[in-house]
This record gives sequence, structure tokens and C-alpha cells, in this order.
Amino acid sequence: MFVETLKVLFWSVLGALGFAVLFNLLENIGNRYASKHHLLGVFAQEIPLTIGISAIMLIMRALNIPANQSDIHEYWMLISLQLIFMLYTDLMVHSVWTFSIIKVFAAISLVGTGGMTILAWLLFMVTGLVIFTESHYSSNWSPDNPLLFAIPPVIVNIAFWALMWLGWHPTFQIIATNFIGFICAFALLFINGRTQRVDQQIVARLTHEVQFDALTGVRNWLMFQEDFNREYSQAKDKTKLGVIALDLDNFKQVNDTFGHLVGNEVLTATATALEKALQDHDPSFHIYRTGGEEFTIILPHTDQVFAKSITEECQRVIRDLRIETGQGPLTLTASFGLTQAQPGDRDATATFRRADKMLYISKQSGRDTISIA
Repeated sequence: MFVETLKVLFWSVLGALGFAVLFNLLENIGNRYASKHHLLGVFAQEIPLTIGISAIMLIMRALNIPANQSDIHEYWMLISLQLIFMLYTDLMVHSVWTFSIIKVFAAISLVGTGGMTILAWLLFMVTGLVIFTESHYSSNWSPDNPLLFAIPPVIVNIAFWALMWLGWHPTFQIIATNFIGFICAFALLFINGRTQRVDQQIVARLTHEVQFDALTGVRNWLMFQEDFNREYSQAKDKTKLGVIALDLDNFKQVNDTFGHLVGNEVLTATATALEKALQDHDPSFHIYRTGGEEFTIILPHTDQVFAKSITEECQRVIRDLRIETGQGPLTLTASFGLTQAQPGDRDATATFRRADKMLYISKQSGRDTISIA
């Protein structure tokens, strides 16, 4: 008896954690697939999850067939594990289509096992829908709230075993052991989920610090390297990839005259204003801080005529900026170098260097000018 109890507890906890790991893996695969193929629908992102969990439901049925004849304790343990898997899925999936399809496969897997009567199945469907609805449409629900995370599944588990006792008369030991295993499994699922979310927040914060400039908040040189190399390699028509290099005029004089605080405000205001102007045109247009007062803009899918228009608008945006100082408002200008990627370019670096060369020519030509190659 004691050995059977330990066996159920062990496999309930281990099975739940293993399922959570697989769930996260399928979820990540779905997110990457949707991103690669530009799929925006929630169900499209959960297609691998839907297929994977549905397959698990059928595998559980295959495992249950021999257990029903050989080991009644193992049989009910597998039923309890499947209940854990399904209730966790109800809590964590986002698409009602994913929920519905997995429920259909769960129904197929449970038919004939003896674990579900028609009444129990109807109750299970309704309670599953209630859990799904609560976790996705209730403003008070949170995966970090242990009561809201665990209480609905626990209520369903109690109702399930009550129906099993009335219809199939499993022993009190089987019911108690599997119920305790269920509680332990969901407690561990909650702790595991919370730990993962904390880790994800830390990674996201560290990723942001690595990829974004701490002062201006725009993308930094590392992000520019990654993004520009990607855009260059993916551009089927190299002439439709524009690059703008710009440098604030007389920035050293601003720092020397007004101090570094004003200088920092100049950089931040410039980056913010230009990013907003770019985003108003196209969400794929971004500005990068690639040096002290130097910025670079990547313009994917843009010909030279449109790129020149964008550059002229950026020039106007900077001219219109007013930075308040103790000596009155400060006006700004910048020099620009514009180029398009060309078929003869050896790599992305060659394109960027040409834009940088055009910027140098603008600086030598009296500043507040645009040079194009």
C-alpha cells in the first residue's frame, strides 16, 4: 500500500513537470513558426501545441489499454495524470479552437477506458470550458495567484473522483492517493510557472539592456549589426534597402557650452523624435545609436526616391526641435549620408561604409546637408 502511494505521488509530480516542459517547448516552436511565416492568429501560433497535446491524449489511451487489465492502480493513476494534463491545458492555452480540438481528442482517448461516464464527460467539458473562460476572460485571474490557479482544477478533481466513486467504485486508497498526487502536481506546476516567469522577466530585462541604448532608449550598435546584416541578407532587391547615417552638428560645442545634462537631453530628444517620425511611416523603420552623437537608420523595402524623402523629413524634424537651456532655447541641425545597398557591394559593411562616407562629405560641406551615393 505504501509503495503504491509513493509510486502514484512520484509519477503524478514527475508527469506533471514533464508535461509542463513539453507544453513550453511546443509553445515556443509555435511562436517561432508563426513569426517565421508571419502568422498573426492565436490559433496559428498554437498549431504545434494543438497537434502535440492531442497526440499525448491518444498516447495516454494506448497506455491505458493494457493497464486496465493488469494493474488497477496504474490504470487510475494514468486517468488522474490525463486529468492533470487536460486541466493544465485548459488554463494555459489561448485559442478556443486549440481548447476545442484537444477536448475532442481527450474524449476519443477516454471513451472505453471506464474512467468517464456520459454524465462525467459532460461535466468535464463544462468545467473545462469554465476554467478556460476564467483564465482568459476574467480580469482577476492571474497565473501568479495560487488560489485562482489551483482552486478551479481542484474542485473539478473532487467532482471527478466523486463521480468515479459513484459509478466505478475505486477504493478509498486509490481516490485519496490520486487526489493527493493531483494537489502536489498542481502545486509544483504553479511554482514551476512562477519561476519561469521570473526568469523570463530577468532575461527580457537583460536582453533589453544589451540591445538598447541606456541613455536614448533606441536600439544600439549591437542591434544595428544584427538587424542590418539580416535585412541585407534577406533583401531580394538590394537596391530597395536604404541606409541613413547622421551626426548632430556641433555637438561638442553644445556639451562645452551647456553641460553634459543638456547634451544628454539633446541626444534623447533627437532619438525619440526621429523614432516616432520613422514609425509613423513604417514599423520596420528604426533608428540606432551607433556612436556618441551618431545615429543610423535602416530603411527596408525602400527605393532611393522614398529614402531621400525620409532623410529630408528627418532633417526637418531635427531643425524643429527646441531644447530649453538656461540661456534660452537651443536649436539643432544634423548632417546626413544616404545610400542604397547595391548589387556590387561585397557585404553589408560595404553599404554602411558608403553611407558613413556620405556623412563625412556632408560634414565637410558645411553641415546641415544631405549627401547621397
